[in-house]
Amino acid sequence: MNRPYKLRLKLVCALILGVAIAWPGVPFDVFSRPNLGRARGVEAASLAAARFYPQTGFFLRNLDGVNFLSEFDRLGGVEMLGYPVSRVFEAGGFLYQAFQRGVLQWRPPSNGAVLVNVMDELHNSGKDDWLLSKGVPRHFSADDGSGGSLNRAREIRLSWLTDPKIRQAYSRNPDPLGFYGLPTSKPEQYGPFIAQRFQRGVLQLWVEDVRDMPRPGEVVGVLVGDVAKELEILAPQATKPEDGDVAAEAQELTLPVPAFKQERNLSCESSAAAMAASYFGVPLTERQIVAELPLDPNPHKGFRGNIDGWFGGIDEYGVYAEPMAQILNKHSLKAEVFYGLSLQALKDALKQNKLVISWITYQVAVRTPVVRDIRGEKVVLVPYEHAVVVKGFDARGVLVNDPGTGGSAFYLNQDFARATGYFDGMAVLVSR
Repeated sequence: MNRPYKLRLKLVCALILGVAIAWPGVPFDVFSRPNLGRARGVEAASLAAARFYPQTGFFLRNLDGVNFLSEFDRLGGVEMLGYPVSRVFEAGGFLYQAFQRGVLQWRPPSNGAVLVNVMDELHNSGKDDWLLSKGVPRHFSADDGSGGSLNRAREIRLSWLTDPKIRQAYSRNPDPLGFYGLPTSKPEQYGPFIAQRFQRGVLQLWVEDVRDMPRPGEVVGVLVGDVAKELEILAPQATKPEDGDVAAEAQELTLPVPAFKQERNLSCESSAAAMAASYFGVPLTERQIVAELPLDPNPHKGFRGNIDGWFGGIDEYGVYAEPMAQILNKHSLKAEVFYGLSLQALKDALKQNKLVISWITYQVAVRTPVVRDIRGEKVVLVPYEHAVVVKGFDARGVLVNDPGTGGSAFYLNQDFARATGYFDGMAVLVSR
């Protein structure tokens, strides 16, 4: 596989492993004119009718008759919509909340929520070239022959479902029109998969065997809410994690560690180390750390893979504790590598004003480690390897700075222990 094709494959893989969202069509170009006055009331609400999602740092609430939490559950919860990726916010006279797989708009007349036309809005916002570079067909904008008839347009557009497996995946949904909307492209092949665009999502049929990707014959979808957030068509103020509320979850101890967002695709470890250095007053940036990192296929010895490669695999990967500790020790810090670090030992370290850089799976997700023989050594590699800075805790869990989001997240003890366990409790304890 030549290098340009590999780069394109890494980009398109960013868009898989989700599902599309629902009908009827609701444009949201009004998101460019946010008014967060109503959102401030939501933040001040009682948590009696609320649920916090530490995976992304946002709440879902029922408040003042606006029941996003109840509607989220009615529409299938995390399995169908993914985690929330914004606060509740007001735009154009409506209240919204975004999720990984769609954006809900509250409709007072029906006392319920509907899902907006994300893919149509991306087209209207001029994002088709960007999407095409990632394997999403262009929105069909020419005359489809319907003559302005909705029924005829529906008949014509549904006839574009010519790939049997994509058609089967579409039809398998109990309400395909309500979930995906109508096709807005015909199936097109992009390297290892065939893609078809809809009003609210994109379905991908994988036809080639690519490591760490869906198996040939599997149909998956796009996390369109995350795409909308990345392309900044949501109100920017609304996408900032609810850090104040997250920090309130860790009431026993919280250290004032600055939060940085990583600058490169796979530079989470360097970003985490830069946070620790900044906390202790050492002017060491992520870029400096990256420049000092050795390269090695064994992450215990150096950075494995391409730091600008796509996140989630085990070839384009990252770096483990030992090289990071060596760099920090060269810059007036004391960095100790630990394995088998227990939660109690971690919390004891924080009480002594030591920061803990921990290796976890992204958003503490369940993953399957693999063992590779690297130059005669057995090395454990874990898909979606990630590093965070632990800065607080209470009896229930730990508070971290996540370089992936540039914000905070709170993880329950059992989830954090499982995620660090994949890496044998690997950590770097940093002090001055």
